[in-house]
Amino acid sequence: MDRLEEIKEMFAQKVKTDHIEPDMELKALGLDSLDLVELIMDIEEKYNIEFENEEMMEFKTVKDVLDSIEKKL
Repeated sequence: MDRLEEIKEMFAQKVKTDHIEPDMELKALGLDSLDLVELIMDIEEKYNIEFENEEMMEFKTVKDVLDSIEKKL
């Protein structure tokens, strides 16, 4: 499974849907701030990376999260 599919699956589990596209806005997925923090923590643990608060504030779409992960790996 490629990284995009892994991230889409993690988002899908959090928002209880299986239709996640990279250009989808996080707000449109119905994620509240707590959901997003939990999801980011799961991503950090999975890939053994760490996001700064400023980085997380920049996340607007699923692709933003993916791009940030790619930069750290």
